[in-house]
Order: sequence, then structure tokens, then C-alpha cells
Amino acid sequence: MQESVIYQDIKAEGINEGLQEGLNRGVKREKQLVLRMLNRRVGELSEEVRVQVDALSLEQTEALGEALLDFENITDLTDWLAEHSSTL
Repeated sequence: MQESVIYQDIKAEGINEGLQEGLNRGVKREKQLVLRMLNRRVGELSEEVRVQVDALSLEQTEALGEALLDFENITDLTDWLAEHSSTL
């Protein structure tokens, strides 16, 4: 049975779904971490800013995670988001 084409297809589909779910969870956790770091760095974030950060791609989220180390206030964050919104 494990050698059948149907079994192999179902198994491959399950593996792919599991991998995608794991990737999605990882991206969500990274965004949550960046949001927590932003809160500590620049203060409480508005819902609008949270939505903008949530809309970032994985690559943009990683870039924001690095950039926030240089932020001194909320203006630095909003400027960064404005600069990178064209690539959202």
C-alpha cells in the first residue's frame, strides 16, 4: 500500500501542507517579535502601524528587524514604513 501512487500523492500533499503551515507560523512569530521589539524601542504602536507591519513580506520584516536597532522614536519607524511601502 505504501508503494501505491495514490498513497505517495497523499503523503506528499500532507508533507507540503505541513511545511507551509510551519512556514506561516514562523513568519507570524517573527512579526510578533518585531512588533514587541518596536514597542520597546519606540513606544506603543497604533493599530494603523501594526497593520502596516503585518502587511510586510518576510524579507521586509527581517529588514525592519535590523533597521529598528537604529530607531530612536516613532517617526523613524513611520519614515521607514513610508520608504518601504512602495514595495509592499
